[in-house]
Amino acid sequence: MKKNIAFLGVLILIFIIITSILLKFNNPMENNKNDKIQIVATLFPQYDFAKQIGGDKVDVKLLLPSGSESHTYEPTPQDMVMINNSDMFIYTGEEMEPWAENLISGMKNNINVIDLSKSVELIKTEEFEEEHENEEENKRENDEIQEKLNEKSHEESHKETHEHTYDPHIWLNPQYAIKMVEQIEKQLCKIDPDNTEYYHKNANNYINQIAQLDKEIEQTVEQSPTKKIAFGGSFAYAYFVERYNLQFISAYDTCGEGAEPSTLQVKSVIDYINKNKIPVVFYKEYTTGNIAKTISEATGAKMLVFNTIHNLSKDELQNGETYVSMMRKNLENLKQSLN
Repeated sequence: MKKNIAFLGVLILIFIIITSILLKFNNPMENNKNDKIQIVATLFPQYDFAKQIGGDKVDVKLLLPSGSESHTYEPTPQDMVMINNSDMFIYTGEEMEPWAENLISGMKNNINVIDLSKSVELIKTEEFEEEHENEEENKRENDEIQEKLNEKSHEESHKETHEHTYDPHIWLNPQYAIKMVEQIEKQLCKIDPDNTEYYHKNANNYINQIAQLDKEIEQTVEQSPTKKIAFGGSFAYAYFVERYNLQFISAYDTCGEGAEPSTLQVKSVIDYINKNKIPVVFYKEYTTGNIAKTISEATGAKMLVFNTIHNLSKDELQNGETYVSMMRKNLENLKQSLN
């Protein structure tokens, strides 16, 4: 009798398992989800662009955990599995995600890989610093007087700084953001030609939003009497200041991870702000803002974040922030600095 009951229990268990499997495969909602194009994006800008273009035809996952920095990120085994199960992998380029090249070498051949840096002309950091040297008048004057006296300490302060050959924050120029959107749209249409019109319509809609944003930023700068801004934190804004022909000074030469600026650099920013009566000192998101705070205390300039938008916080993601909405927040802060 007990054997019969045990055997019956096994049969019931097998029946439940088979039924669950059949229900899963016959569930229209599950099928729709599986039919969507699976996209993995390393950073928020391309994550947002892919969502805006793909709409309900795609399932987009953001690889970088919210609130974390791309430079120090290390992919997990789970990330590798997710990428290898995707149809498309979007990244910015080896300058921003140096770890991406190793990921790509281990991917399946059928995954569409997009390097968005291929669509734009990258700014070489050293050339950019030289090009804008004349605009940093007060910094140059201090350097000429104190360069020899501070040469050793200046070099040591930059010894461990994370440096890029090229500035990778290409999306901060909205015109480059449009090129990124176009590149993703082209690849989606290639993968799913049946929905070409749908993707084209969505892409055009978002391109128009970005173009309008670009126009508003341009008008704000043109109407400003000074066109001068100051950065007290890591500098990742070469594409932005170049696009709008802004004059600037920064406590850091580049992104600045891993080192503090010299006292001479900080003094240069303080003098520049005082001389030009700049009301705001900018600093980067997810940083302490200690250098900007020192500058703010010395000048009375208000501390404001200028977001690089490479990643968002959990709250920002949950609130449905987009590239355009985050750039508009930057615009509002820029207005406070220029007016």
